[in-house]
Amino acid sequence: MKFNIFQSHLIESLNNVASVIPSRSTATVLENILFELNDNNLKITGTDLEVYITTEVVPDKIEKQGSVAIPAKVLLEMIRSLPDIPIQFEIGDSNRVNITTDRGYYQITGISKENFPELPVFTEEKTIELKNIVLKRMFEKTIFAVSSEELRPALMGVYMQVMADELRMVATDGHRLSKIVDRSFSFDDAPKKMIIPPKAVQIAIKNLDEKGSTKITIDEHVICFNFDSTKLYTRLVEGEYPDYEKVIPRDNDKTLKVNKDLLMDSVKRVSLFSSSLTNQVRFSLSSDKLVIFSENTDTGGQAREELEAEYSDEEMEIGYNAQYIMDILRHIDSDDVTFNLKSPVRAAIVTPTTQLENEEFFMLIMPIKISS
Repeated sequence: MKFNIFQSHLIESLNNVASVIPSRSTATVLENILFELNDNNLKITGTDLEVYITTEVVPDKIEKQGSVAIPAKVLLEMIRSLPDIPIQFEIGDSNRVNITTDRGYYQITGISKENFPELPVFTEEKTIELKNIVLKRMFEKTIFAVSSEELRPALMGVYMQVMADELRMVATDGHRLSKIVDRSFSFDDAPKKMIIPPKAVQIAIKNLDEKGSTKITIDEHVICFNFDSTKLYTRLVEGEYPDYEKVIPRDNDKTLKVNKDLLMDSVKRVSLFSSSLTNQVRFSLSSDKLVIFSENTDTGGQAREELEAEYSDEEMEIGYNAQYIMDILRHIDSDDVTFNLKSPVRAAIVTPTTQLENEEFFMLIMPIKISS
């Protein structure tokens, strides 16, 4: 293998692939980046065995085809520190990679391609295409609610349902739930459902710009996102996603409407005086008024703020985890936010006051027992 490439042409591809490289692994081959050179381009691959990224870049000069896996850490740090100058790569004996610039000469011992993990194989693949702006929005509106509890592995991902006339994404950790539906979507095959790992979702978000669309290849155990010259493969989370519809209340008939930014700021300030164990804030609802209160019995601190709100039902006091409330409010696009409530022990449905066309978006938050 022998080729020349400018630093600026190479570094973007390396940074893309580096997002999946584990810093430490029992399988040392995973700490490498695979280079594969053919007549037309250079294919670069990295993986942690759950997520794979491949990206292609066109070298400025190709002299000899070949392949080699190169240790990622030293390669990335060296290439990042170079200015935008031509770099020559050449494989010598025993997979020694010789890198030459007008500044100096560097040698790294690589690993044969045969020892590098192969990309996942698709068996019964189906393809859908989504606008980047829609896919990115749906991921961003759900990823925050994914569970990190390893005892419930099925919740450790974004649940995607591909249906005939809509696309759904759901995430929950048992304390909060987020669901978004795109009703402009259509699919002319049997419905599909899958649980996408959060690492893959986060990488996908970074690769989605505001224009264009992305083709998504779906299989029973694997999904692949095609971003122009970059492909993201990920193994799906195994297991059956719980029936989330059962926990969504259908009879929440009390409505609280309040300015989102004012509520966010108040919760943030008041929660500074809450217990570090529960992070609890109390919502006291009465006619056109919302009082937010917290206290820490260990330190004797407490805080109280009052906000104007639209509320005309019976008075009620509800306890919430302040961090969960703020996470939810960050994902509200409208100026005001609506809470649909039933009682202090029932989950609240939280929505923007206005929905986008062809979209349904809401979040659910469970209350916590008010500290005595």
